[in-house]
Amino acid sequence: MTKGYTHRNLILWNRAQQLALDVMQIVQRLPNTWGNAVIARQIVASATSIGANIAEGHGRYAPGAHRNHLAIAKGSTAETDSWLDLLRRAGYLSGEEEARLHAECQEIAAMLTSKIRKLENAIPSRGSTTHEEQVSYTTDDESSPPFPFTPEDYQSSAE
Repeated sequence: MTKGYTHRNLILWNRAQQLALDVMQIVQRLPNTWGNAVIARQIVASATSIGANIAEGHGRYAPGAHRNHLAIAKGSTAETDSWLDLLRRAGYLSGEEEARLHAECQEIAAMLTSKIRKLENAIPSRGSTTHEEQVSYTTDDESSPPFPFTPEDYQSSAE
């Protein structure tokens, strides 16, 4: 495991990565048809976008840019959930499996919403533009995580 306050140690990012892996395993079970190939591309793109945007946001200097990437991740979570519903309706996913993944999507969305709100409260109101200027958000001190994350948002090195 990576040491310090990196996106790889975020509980939220790890849950998003596991969801993406679960989706990739489901896609491998789909019959090889043109329609399924289209759905497979879409759901894999949306599911993998969640963790990628959490990571990219974590690496940004400005809270506004960070918030923007978390909002994109939240949208990708909703899109993934929608594709999972379609796979269940098409008979490719059991109701039980879809319910478990739906619950995980809901939990990830709630965690993202919490972080987005913390960032929104920290950003001075300047309209809807996102700027990438450096603010006090950055930390060279790896003993504390970057805002809006707290030490509880990270896995311990022992996990």
